[in-house]
Amino acid sequence: MRRHLAGLVACVALVAGCQAAVPQATAPTAATVQTVETARELGTPTVAVVPPTSVPPTSLPPTIAPTPRPTLAPTARPTTAPTLAPTPTPAGPAEPRPTLTATQIAQQRFCDIASPPAHLLRPPPGPYVHITPADVITQPISSTGGPQKLTTDAPPRVSAPHVAVVDEASGNLLYAQDAFSRQPPASITKIVTTIVALERGPDIQTMFTTSVSATALVSCDGSSVMGLEPDDHVRLETLLYGMMLPSGNDAAEQVAVSLAGSRERYVTWMNERVASLHLRDTHFVTPSGMDSDEHYSSAYDMAMLGRYAMQNPEFRTLAATPRFVGDDYYMHNLNPLLGSYPGADGVKIGYTEIAGRTIVASATRDGHRVYVALLGSRNLGGDCIALFDWVWKSFRW
Repeated sequence: MRRHLAGLVACVALVAGCQAAVPQATAPTAATVQTVETARELGTPTVAVVPPTSVPPTSLPPTIAPTPRPTLAPTARPTTAPTLAPTPTPAGPAEPRPTLTATQIAQQRFCDIASPPAHLLRPPPGPYVHITPADVITQPISSTGGPQKLTTDAPPRVSAPHVAVVDEASGNLLYAQDAFSRQPPASITKIVTTIVALERGPDIQTMFTTSVSATALVSCDGSSVMGLEPDDHVRLETLLYGMMLPSGNDAAEQVAVSLAGSRERYVTWMNERVASLHLRDTHFVTPSGMDSDEHYSSAYDMAMLGRYAMQNPEFRTLAATPRFVGDDYYMHNLNPLLGSYPGADGVKIGYTEIAGRTIVASATRDGHRVYVALLGSRNLGGDCIALFDWVWKSFRW
């Protein structure tokens, strides 16, 4: 019995100790409620608050709360807005390139090697080239002391649609028929190619090693040639005769490369000479005169260019020479007036399918020289003779 009572007393004591160790809940204070409500209004995240309990005194030693470490707010990494690549503007549909025939491909290969380092273009496919029209009408030179017209005879009708007749001494325009219209001039371009070579080039006896191929040039665009091939050794004089007599495009291309280093730079020299003479209706693209967009002149401008070139004694010799042999090349002059019309002494003819037949002709009578320029003629000799005869009969100096 005593053992049972002792065990019961121990159990009662144990339960009382356990209850003393459990904290008793108390009602939250007004300060606690206010703190929670304030945190909610500010949007600050809150932790559920456990109401404080009153702990009866205990014999356990007091617990020292650890000192809280300050919490550092994480440093935000700077962010760079990604750079967006510009959205490409959608291009319109590309124009289809014309398909070349096998013949045209082979032709272009010859153009590529005919006059290195240049890559020549094939002839224009159509019967025309693009020429920018003039924005100002050209006014011809008019000076006192020129020839006076004696008769009322009308000028002859000729086949050429573009005609200019110019007096050398005064520069006066004696007759004009659509003389200021911009047209393809063909090989009378070489008048300027030649005079620029005489003015800018070295001594005409200077020897050059050639790079132009006449064979390739003929296959490229049907050029008239003097017969050059790579690694020939030719004097500048021979090249100049090759331009002026047989109208060799190979000679013109070789002169451009040998003297200027490139055809583009040489053509720039040619256009600079034209500009210095205040001729508004001429612009060159090639040294030979082959048809090309924006390669043009007028009958009046070509007559004035011939007049300018003929002031040079070496040029006059070239223009009046019927035949020449040099450096194993034989050439004859294609000007139909030389040797057939009294007093004819120059200067140059030309022809392409687009330009037709062109000429700047000169003739002298009683010490007076006159120039006739024709573009698009169907009868160079007949047109020139008719106009020269009319001038001698109608004007007095």
